[in-house]
Formats: sequence, structure tokens, C-alpha cells
Amino acid sequence: YASSLWCLEELAKIMECKERKGLIVFPVFYKVEPREVRGVRESYGRAMAKHEFNLGKDSEKVKRWKKALFDGGSLSGRDLND
Repeated sequence: YASSLWCLEELAKIMECKERKGLIVFPVFYKVEPREVRGVRESYGRAMAKHEFNLGKDSEKVKRWKKALFDGGSLSGRDLND
């Protein structure tokens, strides 16, 4: 998920709509712990490091994506681990 620019943009847009329009967001954490998403750990950390390398550490996009991951990972949702 975090390696996909499209998915990160979608998540950022979802979180933006949540804030602006008061929408309810119910995340489903499939085979991932919310803390990994929230703390940008494990595969999420590696993916974000790659984006920082490609786009620059101070990139506004990267900052926006990290915030969206933190905010989304902080929401109550459903954990599915199969």
C-alpha cells in the first residue's frame, strides 16, 4: 500500500475529506498492525524512505502522505490477519 503513489494519494484525499466534510472513515487493516501504519514502520517505513529518496525528504507530498498514514492508523477500525 505505502509503495503505491496512487494509494497514498487516495488515502491523503480520504483523510482530507474526513477533515473538511466530517466524513466517517472506517479503516480495515489487512495483514498489518495499525501501529506499523501509524508509526511508518516495517514495509511502510521502507516505502516512505524510498519516496523521500526519490522526491526529497522535505517534499510536501511525502509530508502529506506521512500525516495521512499517521491519521489513518490512529483511527479505530478492523484488524484482519486471516
